[in-house]
Amino acid sequence: MALSTPSGYTSSDLVFQEDFSGTTLGSTWHNYITSNAAKGAPWNSNGSGGSGPGGQYDADYDMPSQVTVSNGSLNLTAVRSSVRGNNQGTTQTFPITSGAVSSYGNFEFNGGYLQVSMKAPSGDGAWPGLWLMPGKGAGNSGDNFEIDMQEGGYTGAGPANQAFSAHLHTPNGTFNKVIDTGVDLTAGFHTYAIDWVPGKSITWYLDGKQMAQVTSAQMPIPSQPMELIMDNQVANSNTSGWHSVLGSSTPSTMQMQVDGIQLYQKSGSGNTVTGANVSSTTTPSTSATTPPVVTSPVTAPPTTSKPATQPAVTKATASPGSGVEHVGDKVTLTLGFNEAVTVAGKPTLTLNDGSTATYVGGSGTSALTFQTVVAATNTPTSALAITKVNLPSGASIKDSSGLSANLSGAAKTFSGLQIDPKPVVTSGGGATKPPTTTSPVTTPHVAPTLSVADHTLSVHPRGTVDLGLNVKSSDPHDSITVNIKGLPRYESITDNLDGHTFRGNDITLTAAQVQSGLTLHSSYQGSGSPVATLTATATAKDSVTGAVATSAKQTITVTDPPVASASTSHTHANHSFALLNQYMACGGSSGQVDHGQIATAASKASTWLNESFLTRPHS
Repeated sequence: MALSTPSGYTSSDLVFQEDFSGTTLGSTWHNYITSNAAKGAPWNSNGSGGSGPGGQYDADYDMPSQVTVSNGSLNLTAVRSSVRGNNQGTTQTFPITSGAVSSYGNFEFNGGYLQVSMKAPSGDGAWPGLWLMPGKGAGNSGDNFEIDMQEGGYTGAGPANQAFSAHLHTPNGTFNKVIDTGVDLTAGFHTYAIDWVPGKSITWYLDGKQMAQVTSAQMPIPSQPMELIMDNQVANSNTSGWHSVLGSSTPSTMQMQVDGIQLYQKSGSGNTVTGANVSSTTTPSTSATTPPVVTSPVTAPPTTSKPATQPAVTKATASPGSGVEHVGDKVTLTLGFNEAVTVAGKPTLTLNDGSTATYVGGSGTSALTFQTVVAATNTPTSALAITKVNLPSGASIKDSSGLSANLSGAAKTFSGLQIDPKPVVTSGGGATKPPTTTSPVTTPHVAPTLSVADHTLSVHPRGTVDLGLNVKSSDPHDSITVNIKGLPRYESITDNLDGHTFRGNDITLTAAQVQSGLTLHSSYQGSGSPVATLTATATAKDSVTGAVATSAKQTITVTDPPVASASTSHTHANHSFALLNQYMACGGSSGQVDHGQIATAASKASTWLNESFLTRPHS
């Protein structure tokens, strides 16, 4: 996919470009993951060139063999092949061997517009990542920031292959946004981008459309040089509930492809870049920038040109692809074409259960997405099918030359995808009264369940304690957050999902972070016994209906005991000296006292605390 100059920038602002020409990985890239904290060494190295992100959620380990370059594309390929690797100090076997690259020390920047053209891998567990970490130029900052341009495969906001995920991890918390784009991001190349103003803001884009933004009023924005990391991760079963997972249906091979990277920085902005390879005197490759200007109009095609190929539907898919869908469940249908098409108006699909799926997105790509929600008026069917594509007045599906698409290939039956619009069954086992109107049956949005293992905790100075907080929801469409108020300044909370630490009187975490386990840390150094009451509330939003429900509040009382007082230490020492005097009065074990040994012991205060020696029987 050819990258074009982004809005607000000009071709003269281009400072870095990678087209992955040739057949070998260029010198810009390492074939492993590394970062500032690792000082350029592979993460979780196995000593054979491998690296891995570590943690409890990855089924993959990265090896150089899975990083290739061909036909103008970087290929990171995940395969079902076991490999031995390290995971935070523990050697284990991973079921997936995959690939990753990083630009540490070679290409690093702070600020500007970075865009990457990527085709995401398709399959359960696929977890493609485009992310930034502090580079070599960040000095001794460590891995204190992380900018995720895209992490695919998230569930809860729509089909996993349509999820756009933007994250900013900071020392003071995490900005997180997952969006259902309505577009199958695995069907072709798409452009992922960030516009980063150091210390001020980060804005995320997909195919030129703004998707998310965070400012310094919400979170600290990094200012140090960052490297680019690209990896084809695969999620294991620990991610169930918020990400698709590796399973029996996962393909044996899943490939992530990148065919272009560009960085734009405005002159005088103060932005810096290491490894710049494009300047105002360098002519950028026309394959990755705006097309050349045609100086004279083309009046007619040459007589020797080939006949135009009509765009056509080549495949139709459904998400979910199987199972039983009930009232309120959303079904997403995707039509794949042999080339990019443009949509005008609102095309629809007629389905064999009597419903209609309406177009929601994909214009300008080779995949168009339609959605329908099961209603009580639908006809039960054991295999949902598309029977017809409808083009209401003013609606059309055409290619760039204006040719209308052949839509006959859209007719498809999805074996095993059942529609069951029966009345809702109550918890008591009885059926509710069938609806008497044509309105869909609706059920109250059930609030998430927030639980606490122990409502009263005590944490020692500089110690930690498991917070014992957990959250669950019975609705798979729910997007859940947990808010915690009342955390004092001398305490912090760290999640086991990605090791990020939260501070402040009012913090919000995702369900995945809470479910991973939360650890409370105390830095209290006073002589009192302060008691803090934490109040936690879970909020769930249904991605289908938009309904919001909030759990009952849960409270946790945390006591911070005082630091051991000086008077206690003095009393202990005085007691020891008294025992020593008694020992000396007895002349020691041999009736004599070695004053040199006493002087030596006096220089080491800890010696006087060895009362087991002073109180043992002496002759």
